[in-house]
Amino acid sequence: MLSRVAENVFWMTRYVERAENLSRLLDVGFDLELEGSGLLGDAESPLQQVVTILGCRADFDKLCPEDSPNGLLKFLAFERSFPFSILGMLVAARENARGTQDAVNAEAWSQLNRLYLYLNGPKALRKFESSPRTFFGLVRRSCILWDGLVDSTLPRNETFHFMQLGRFLERIDQISRALAARAATLAAETDSAQLAAPRMQIVHWTALLRSCSAYESFLSDRGEKLDPEAVVRYLVLDPEFPRSIRYCAARCRESIGEITGGDGDAYGSEAERLLGRLDGELRYIDVQEIFDRGLTRFLTGVQESCDKVGEEIHRAYFAT
Repeated sequence: MLSRVAENVFWMTRYVERAENLSRLLDVGFDLELEGSGLLGDAESPLQQVVTILGCRADFDKLCPEDSPNGLLKFLAFERSFPFSILGMLVAARENARGTQDAVNAEAWSQLNRLYLYLNGPKALRKFESSPRTFFGLVRRSCILWDGLVDSTLPRNETFHFMQLGRFLERIDQISRALAARAATLAAETDSAQLAAPRMQIVHWTALLRSCSAYESFLSDRGEKLDPEAVVRYLVLDPEFPRSIRYCAARCRESIGEITGGDGDAYGSEAERLLGRLDGELRYIDVQEIFDRGLTRFLTGVQESCDKVGEEIHRAYFAT
């Protein structure tokens, strides 16, 4: 497989996953702005927190001219020159897909192109202005449909596994960032307003689960109250929930194993070794150990592992 093709499909999938995650974060943030403002106190606003999760504060402050909730939503949805907006991410995804149309089948390409054209047209803006929630739901479902077309139509070859690697590596990074941001907000508010802490826990942990599409499944599978240990256990350590960090790390390890052709007893690249170590730690660590170590410290370690894996994948497979 050509390194150019591998790199294109890897990043194409990461950008689509990132756009889907952002649409969900903005949807939840919009709800919090409307319904939870009385409980949020002096904390960073929900939409500003989305920028923190994306890790693009400096670029955002430089480019975004508005500070109103609607202005922030519109900027993060439609600003083409901002690479962290929904449209900016899908522009990048489409550009990567254009160079590899022979590797990505016509149905997947058509779905991605259709979403790109929709976002560039007047209907998308009208839909956003009439109902932001409906607009973000449409973007989210379109990205999920693209994922479904990839899963159901591509052979399980190197192309598919590079796409899986990009999707689940991006998901680990985004979930760990969202969890770290919510935990930091709760810690700050609990320190400054002890009486508000119980209500804040309900608001923030519910929002976190919703931003990961985990709220209903958490209540159904666990039947537990919304306390930090239960939520962290589900989003970090659950082996079956497809948006938990442990599940995503296992899928990354499987895909890179298929790419390297390792036999299970040895690793074929440094990226495979790093993913194997992350997967092993997530398999055997206990939620109480995570809190004893420090949740923020643990999540920072996960993000650093993702960064190192990305660098090693680039060095091993994409560098010319």
